[in-house]
Order: sequence, then C-alpha cells, then structure tokens
Amino acid sequence: MSVSTPVRRLLVIGVPIVFAVVAVFHPSPWPITDLAEKVGWWTTLHMLQIPLLLLMACAVLVLGWNLRGRAAHVSRVAALIFVAFYPAYDAFAGLGSGFLVRHAHGEDDAHDSGVLYDAAAAVFGSPENLGLYLVGTLAWAVAVVSLGVALRHGPGGRAVTVLFVASGLTLIDHGGPLGVISFSLFAAGAWVLERRTVRSGTMTPTPVPV
Repeated sequence: MSVSTPVRRLLVIGVPIVFAVVAVFHPSPWPITDLAEKVGWWTTLHMLQIPLLLLMACAVLVLGWNLRGRAAHVSRVAALIFVAFYPAYDAFAGLGSGFLVRHAHGEDDAHDSGVLYDAAAAVFGSPENLGLYLVGTLAWAVAVVSLGVALRHGPGGRAVTVLFVASGLTLIDHGGPLGVISFSLFAAGAWVLERRTVRSGTMTPTPVPV
C-alpha cells in the first residue's frame, strides 16, 4: 500500500488525535432522561465517529501493511473485523438511542414518553448491542496489540510496541477517559514510529517475520 508521507502522518497521527479530542466531549447517556438535553450533540457525535472509526482501521492497516509474519497478518485480519463490528455497534447504540430519546422528549403523553425512554435505555443492554461491542472491542485489542508485536524489531523499537499494546488494551469505552487514553497512546506510538523511521533512513518500517 503506497501512501504519501503527509497523508500517512495525517492518517496515523492526526486521526487518533482528533478522536481523542472528540472523546473528551462524549456525553454520558446516564441517566437516560438527561440525554434529551444534549441529544443533538449526541447524535452528531455518533455520526462523526463512524468515519473516524473507519479511518482508525485504515491507520492500523497502513502501519502494518509492509510487515510480514503471523502478528502482522493477525493485525490486518482483526482490523477488518473491527471495522465491520465496532462502527455498527456505535451506530446501533448511539444513533438508535438518540432517535428514541428525541421522540421521547417531544412526546406529550407521559406514558408514551416513558416507554420510549425505557426503549432507549434497553438499546444499550440488548444482546445485539453487547455482541457488536464485544466483537468490535476484542478485534481492536487484537489488531493493535498484534501491530505492536509485529513492529517490535522495527525502527520504533520497544517504545512503539508498549504504546500500541497499551492502546489496544485500553479501548474498553471509546468515550471519556479510556477513549482519550487509547487514541492518545495510538497517536503517540505512530509519532514515535514515524520519527524513528525518518532517523533510520527508511520510508517504512522494516518488514520482519514475527
């Protein structure tokens, strides 16, 4: 995969930084009735996160594209699983609950409004939502941890491995502190890798069998 250096850096460093900033402003959905006051931002945020999640998967693929070995292969497969499941989870929980809360807030009948609020809360605990979340979160962990392992003998060295492994293991919740930490660690790992790659005189990390 041939990507120009500015575009590559924008993708692998810029995108996770943007996502970390977005995570700072990710509102909590609890209590669900309070979400009505911020449902506009809630819905907009989850619409923005869909392309950001797709770009994060692309960042993982770009960073590991020229690497050989089992860890690199596992990372690429897991990144594809992540992009299939995690954006679906985010859209299902975020946009689905936002739609129900908006209608609940505009409902004049107290009973009907309560039913809609209950339905919005039930979205988060539904088997479908939990399934998408678990597969997507596990796929992220496997993709980024495996990427770190695959890069351990490259120009980034052990520091890059530690940063990517930590990023993969901390995305338990993409909103709030854990989201900020995970995406910041990813950006830091990519920055260290890019900086040391330039110093080593190679355009991309040296492919190594793992």
